[in-house]
Amino acid sequence: MSAITSRTSRPTRLILIALLGAPGVLKQNAQAATITYAGTESSNGSSYPVHDWSNPAIAKSHDSDGNNTYGSAGYWQVRPMPADPGTATIAESAGGGNDLGTSAGSDPTLSSAPTFLSSIAGGAGTYVNFGGYPNFRGPDGSVIYRQGALSVPVNQGPYNSPAGNDASHVGVPFQFTLGTSGKLRLGIAVDTVADGNYAPQYVSVFSSSTGTIFSPALTRDGNPDMVFFDITGDLGDTFIIGLWQNVGTQSVAALSLITFDGFPETGTPLLSYVIQDGSFHLSWPEETTGWTLESSIDLGNSDQWDPVPGVVNNSVSMPMTVPRNFFRLRKNP
Repeated sequence: MSAITSRTSRPTRLILIALLGAPGVLKQNAQAATITYAGTESSNGSSYPVHDWSNPAIAKSHDSDGNNTYGSAGYWQVRPMPADPGTATIAESAGGGNDLGTSAGSDPTLSSAPTFLSSIAGGAGTYVNFGGYPNFRGPDGSVIYRQGALSVPVNQGPYNSPAGNDASHVGVPFQFTLGTSGKLRLGIAVDTVADGNYAPQYVSVFSSSTGTIFSPALTRDGNPDMVFFDITGDLGDTFIIGLWQNVGTQSVAALSLITFDGFPETGTPLLSYVIQDGSFHLSWPEETTGWTLESSIDLGNSDQWDPVPGVVNNSVSMPMTVPRNFFRLRKNP
């Protein structure tokens, strides 16, 4: 099962990616990014799917890849502490562009970076973990931790939101950039510090090609919510997450968990290319198996397709000085 499913414009076993030769004839199957709100999972007094995000024994409403857990492709669980840490707490400042707490000297963020991200960076704020915060499962689905958070100031704006014109302020807890093309489901856990005053009224995802896509209004009641967005994008696309509070209620908003999930692979993976330092780099999602990269100098002869040498982890580089070539992915028998 692929952690991220790439797009194809037609349901064939072969896909043409590029033509090498003179500059100006290079083409890519690039498409504008899309962002869609996919739903919200909420914990309450009778069920705890957000707390049990990694436990497959607890039913999930927005699992995209069929294994009944969130974060199968990657996750960041922000600054958890032992379930009973005594009087120990966390209150540490975090500058913009931080690593979401993964390098903390004690009680670091637990993380597994998705193969399809090239970067992720946290917003300026404060890492927090205090008595009374809820317990969450760890990534193994078993160990219980007192869950921490990255708290960011909600001080930008006011801007337009679903609440009205100039009705809400926003803070940015993190942003990420894709390292390959495809589709993913993003999960964002909020209202996780036992006080609804530090929860957002809306969660959003922004990209330069879509603008800002909002969730519906959330209930700020101290019960954890997990908001999901389905995102498609190309290599190099950046997505910025926003936590929104309405004018007059804004202070800070806390983020505790980020998850990434994929979708079952249904079509031909999409080849991506980058031209850098005089070389042409071709790749497709590393976790995708069962495909061979082939090249031909003549599209008119269906028999003249040969495997491309030097492919490692679904990636290969070649100088731009090679003769003109066409490339395709062929499904292995």
